[in-house]
Amino acid sequence: MLKKKPYSGFSTVYDAVMKDVQYDRWAEFILSSYANHSENFIPKTVLDLGCGTCKLWEKFPRSIQWTGVDSSAEMLEIAQKKPIDGDFIHSDLLNFDLENKAFDLILSTHDTLNYLKNESELKSAFLRIRRHLSPRGLFFFDLSSLYNFKTHFDGQTFHERVGDYKIRWKNRFFEESNRLESVLTFSHKQTKEEFSEIHEHTHFSSDQIRMLLKQCGLELLEEGSDYKGWFLEEDASLLNYICRSSEINLRNR
Repeated sequence: MLKKKPYSGFSTVYDAVMKDVQYDRWAEFILSSYANHSENFIPKTVLDLGCGTCKLWEKFPRSIQWTGVDSSAEMLEIAQKKPIDGDFIHSDLLNFDLENKAFDLILSTHDTLNYLKNESELKSAFLRIRRHLSPRGLFFFDLSSLYNFKTHFDGQTFHERVGDYKIRWKNRFFEESNRLESVLTFSHKQTKEEFSEIHEHTHFSSDQIRMLLKQCGLELLEEGSDYKGWFLEEDASLLNYICRSSEINLRNR
């Protein structure tokens, strides 16, 4: 069976598979959180890391100047066909280079950062993100929780039909490495083509996140759950974080 890179073949059916994601609520939560911690109501410039097909952009004001970074050229190709405006950068989170550009808001949603393999990679990403924050910019991101990995995925196999594709989604969690492995197998009804993609997600604890943010000059402002509010729930699937440069506090003392 042909093996493809993550989000290459998956890109053609991604939006259909994710049709139940409440992007409206995500956008509202992100914007209200930004307004609560910023002098401005709406950011002028936003950097979206792991932007995928940019479905989330459709829920934000059209006045925002977007820049999207994604490691999947296929996902970006779909995004560019949509009635949205922005700059698209084909790169992973460890190597993107935007020169001296700075942004009012940097986003990384839908467990994008869980694709990083270890603390070292996550720290490298945080340092690069810190470099691109405007002086009073905010960084908003989410991460899949350990509860989500173990309860909703470990040992689970999902079957789905989307268009002409039949998809089998097999999952297992490895305790020793804190990693979730998801093997997606795609079968096309008409052509009989079959291919698979292996997606690996790493669990990072809240303690790890706090430590790495501090080391990278980022101040954690709030932690939340599932785009509902800034409070922590034990059964949260996605943990939300918002932070800013710690230099802001130093300058204001």
